[in-house]
Amino acid sequence: MPRSRPFRSLAAPFEVHAGDGVRLTGHRLGHGRDALVFAHGFLGWHRKPRLVEFQDALARRFTVYGFDLRGHGDSGGESSFGTYEHLDVDAVVGLARADGFERVVTLGGSMGGIAVIRQAALRGGVDAVVSVSAPARWLGHRSAAVRRLTVLTRTEMGRGLLRVAGARVAHPWPAAEDPVDVVGRIAPVPLVIVHGQDDHYFDVEQAWMLYRAAGEPKRLLLCSRFGHAEDGFCAAFADRICRTLDSLPSASHAPPKAAS
Repeated sequence: MPRSRPFRSLAAPFEVHAGDGVRLTGHRLGHGRDALVFAHGFLGWHRKPRLVEFQDALARRFTVYGFDLRGHGDSGGESSFGTYEHLDVDAVVGLARADGFERVVTLGGSMGGIAVIRQAALRGGVDAVVSVSAPARWLGHRSAAVRRLTVLTRTEMGRGLLRVAGARVAHPWPAAEDPVDVVGRIAPVPLVIVHGQDDHYFDVEQAWMLYRAAGEPKRLLLCSRFGHAEDGFCAAFADRICRTLDSLPSASHAPPKAAS
């Protein structure tokens, strides 16, 4: 795995298992009254230098639960690009609840954005959701970045290169509903959809599709000078997310749903 950076905040390691048995590792940092579960994107890990800076900034407001999604970093399993990663998010949400937090928010970027949408829609039990740079549909993207990623994930040589880069990829990838087909189930839990106007993977229409399909309450933030997911993750963006979450209507979290 490429180099990692320690957190500036005091961080305590944790380990949990997803509902299908995959082992997940992470750190808990900050001393906020509310918990925030952070899910990184494809080829990320929770101690990636840029993501450490972002989580440290979020920890000024929240107790942050950062962790490695399956197939990444020190966690077990294989990446499914969001199909089963909602089980990972759900396990860490359960840990935050067990630690005594009454309010738990999820935030994910790209693949992590898909994961938090699916967790809230299929499992529930959260109080707000922030999805950054997530596609509305799995297929149909014409960007060069998506074409390159498709080649890497569909060939043996490409998957070998991805392992060197830090991601163990499931093959073949399992099928799942498009995010746009499940996002409407999140309501009445507040949902914030964020998309960069300079995203080189997915165009802004993906965010609009998710927003139109989502129920109230919902917010759409289209960010200028913001690329794809972690390209825009910085202290200033963390502050904006915190302000947005504080402005959302308060509501009791949706109860956990039947296992999916």
